[in-house]
Amino acid sequence: LAASAAFYVKPRPLSLDDKAKLTMADGGTALIHAVIPALEAIPTWTAAILEDWAKAYAEQSGQKLGKIAQPLRAALCGSTVSPNIFEIMTVLGKDEALGRLRDALAV
Repeated sequence: LAASAAFYVKPRPLSLDDKAKLTMADGGTALIHAVIPALEAIPTWTAAILEDWAKAYAEQSGQKLGKIAQPLRAALCGSTVSPNIFEIMTVLGKDEALGRLRDALAV
């Protein structure tokens, strides 16, 4: 249990596991780059608001929610397996989440 939650407290930049690296290489980096400005503009950082934003973004861009959530998960957790990504974003907080997303672009 502790190992699966360690990403919450790991220092940045996070190391990505092999599957997370593949996710980032397969369009994830471009998606993260595209969504950072929209995420920066979200004034209230809650799981429900973030999930609503992601669903709207997915619909607007003609993608499924998973195509949005997986790159976020890879960048924020270093893995493609985690609890609900929008809850994770809330627990991390806006500054830490955005910092991790920016870190993932620098890899």
